[in-house]
Amino acid sequence: MKHIFISILLVLSTSLKAQSIQKIDSLLLGAYESDQKIRTESMTLMSKLNSAGANDVPVSVIDSLMLFQGQMQVIDKENQILVASILKKGLPEGLSSQSYKAIWLIVDHADLKFQKKHLPIMEEAVRKELISAGDYAVLTDRIRMREGKPQKYGTQSYTVTVDGRQVIYIWPVEDAKRLNELRSEIGAGDIETYIQVLKATAGCDVIYNPELTVHQMKKMGLLKNMNTSK
Repeated sequence: MKHIFISILLVLSTSLKAQSIQKIDSLLLGAYESDQKIRTESMTLMSKLNSAGANDVPVSVIDSLMLFQGQMQVIDKENQILVASILKKGLPEGLSSQSYKAIWLIVDHADLKFQKKHLPIMEEAVRKELISAGDYAVLTDRIRMREGKPQKYGTQSYTVTVDGRQVIYIWPVEDAKRLNELRSEIGAGDIETYIQVLKATAGCDVIYNPELTVHQMKKMGLLKNMNTSK
């Protein structure tokens, strides 16, 4: 009788755990979709602005873009609260691959403090092959950029406005000679191909100077409006 009771408890525990995992998966799927939806809409408007030039864009487009930016901040904050609660006791096991992707994405889109706090958990996730080496490299580069340091894998860029049009600079890299080798290690294409894709996607000029340093960018006045704390 005792063994039957223990078996029932194990079945109930397994069932409750499965329900909990399904609940987390569902919440993270919703968070992922809201993150991507608002960013897709915002990028569409940014593309219109870049193609026409800031002076020729209707006021309604600019107002819509500002509205999207505000909505994005609210969505990101809600998603970060969700992920923080899920990761409170460490990286959960048994989630769907989409859920681990969502966790990484939300951490990647968070502020610097949140990113640095959860970087060790993302490192654990890549070791367990729950997120890709490329995703982890993106987060690592983003943190380094926000700290005012050169990036390692060349995944990050910085946008400035020149004569009413946006120009994208590839953030300075730590070792330009080994850049393509390092990118190959994380499954990314060479930097030259990446620049062409970024240019076509963003609809504006993309500049990569392998000799450019963060200090030089500051001297050129390119970082005067940059807030590295976020």
